[in-house]
Amino acid sequence: MRRLDLAMALLLASSSSPAFAQGLDIAGSDASSRKHRDFAGKPCLQTEGIARPLASNPRILNHAVSLDNHCNDAIKVRVCYYRSDDCTDVSVPGHARKEQVIGVFPAMQLFRYEVKEQF
Repeated sequence: MRRLDLAMALLLASSSSPAFAQGLDIAGSDASSRKHRDFAGKPCLQTEGIARPLASNPRILNHAVSLDNHCNDAIKVRVCYYRSDDCTDVSVPGHARKEQVIGVFPAMQLFRYEVKEQF
């Protein structure tokens, strides 16, 4: 797993533009995490981490997590930096997409995050 994270970090750092650098979803790879599922058994919530530069200073980046719910029910989640207690609670309505900024950092394109669904 560490080898994959390192390879992903090197690939993104060398080839991507700062406007669309990826976050790494740690909870998404954990098979034991409980998730809301649709009628076909697929997870209702899809997540993506995005690092976007500020318009006023491109060296400072907003770290955001995009949450896309393709099921009918609203889903409540906690979005955190990986292994951090600094979390944000978000409610994503059914068939909707929300984006939550979880932090602002200078020149740090890659970040790791966790999404924990609340039941």
